[in-house]
Amino acid sequence: MPKHAIILGAGVAGLTAANALVDQGWAVTILEASDRVGGRTFTKKVDQHLEEQGAEFVHCDHHPRVMAALHHYKIAIQAPPSTDTTWYWQGVAAPADPRDPSLQLLLARIDEDLKLIDPERWITADNAHLDRPFRDYLEAIDARAATREMLLAWTGTLTGANPSVFSALGILRDFRMFGSAKTALEAEEHRIVGGTQSLATALAASLAANIAFLKRAVSVRRRPSGFEISTADHQVFPADAVIVTVPFNTLHALDLPFLTAPSLSQASRRGHANRSGKHWFDPTNPFESRISASPSTLAFMDRTQTSGCIIKDDQISAQTAAQALGIAHRHLLNARTHAWTHDLNAQGAWMTIRPGQAAVVDAAWSIGDKDPTFQIANADVSPVWSGWIEGALYAGHYAAQRLLNN
Repeated sequence: MPKHAIILGAGVAGLTAANALVDQGWAVTILEASDRVGGRTFTKKVDQHLEEQGAEFVHCDHHPRVMAALHHYKIAIQAPPSTDTTWYWQGVAAPADPRDPSLQLLLARIDEDLKLIDPERWITADNAHLDRPFRDYLEAIDARAATREMLLAWTGTLTGANPSVFSALGILRDFRMFGSAKTALEAEEHRIVGGTQSLATALAASLAANIAFLKRAVSVRRRPSGFEISTADHQVFPADAVIVTVPFNTLHALDLPFLTAPSLSQASRRGHANRSGKHWFDPTNPFESRISASPSTLAFMDRTQTSGCIIKDDQISAQTAAQALGIAHRHLLNARTHAWTHDLNAQGAWMTIRPGQAAVVDAAWSIGDKDPTFQIANADVSPVWSGWIEGALYAGHYAAQRLLNN
């Protein structure tokens, strides 16, 4: 009989791992808590256009796994409309220029610290000192306040979080993935034609018989012959191997009695720093993209120029965010929002680590190196492109290869 793997989660990471294992003759069951595939790639059609509630952008020059998958499934990409960007700080609006000389000097200084980043490890002895609030890190560099705020506005587009809360090590790892801080801020973005969820749908096409929807796993227990997975509706599934791809913020709800260290559950319960949601609305007129550092929030339009989106922390009121970005609050009164923080299956948007969480995430990713039959492998814990679709593809592929090489 073929070996049987159970994968928790039908997002991009879980579907990638499942396809790789099925191709090598494994029996695979995917337990998905929701009624759809895709996880935090979630595309809604509104009238005649698409609105991404979760992941939205890919970088064709930096995401080789995404580009290979899109090519394989014959899915196209498209560049968003060219638009100027306005930077808002303390009520002042000005053209946002990543080529600003003072900003370039700050980016060059940050690039010196990127040399300390190991792209395959979350944290090492060489860079542990960078695991502190990003705002504190910038102040220690001693750049001018205006320059720091300019950078914080730009980095808000990557982190979606308060710079006093997220770790400098996390954002520097993102910069390292791009190659430099300057490249990270200037990299050309593309959207997936048909929406990001179309990639997950394509990955799932051959796995229809393998996916059990509305099956929320609540515990994984080791047995002499493998594992036993229990679901919220009291079903029990035996397996030779388990790959957990549910979001980091939901791991605390999964009983894993053989993991005796409490740090993972505690860090998951606290959640990472990103509490952002996307709020799609109908503006009266098209507007240019805009970013704000205080509070950290941004706004842009979809490619059809018919709907706008504000990304803001759920602890910031819509009125505060709109005011910071120079957008009329009335436009947000009937915004179309998927609140990821309140989504039981996600409990947060894309991964943005807090200080102290890098070591926990590094340990979670390393579990599978010691015993490939149980792995935590998703975009959140992937050391490569964490929080991105690229990271999900990497995590799923790597988890499958660990198991196949075991």
